[in-house]
Amino acid sequence: MVTNKPIILKEKSWIGAGSTILAGVIIGKNSIVAAGSVVTKDVPDNCIVGGNPAKIIKKL
Repeated sequence: MVTNKPIILKEKSWIGAGSTILAGVIIGKNSIVAAGSVVTKDVPDNCIVGGNPAKIIKKL
């Protein structure tokens, strides 16, 4: 059985080119996802994430 969940992008979030965001993930307000990242978990507000799987690089 396949279920779909929405991807939620909060205000002023940026998504880099070629990034993959899995179903049900929430990208926090003012957060940045680096290009080519694979986001498997929610991203907190005011953070930069990157990598595979994406990890917090810096808190703004």
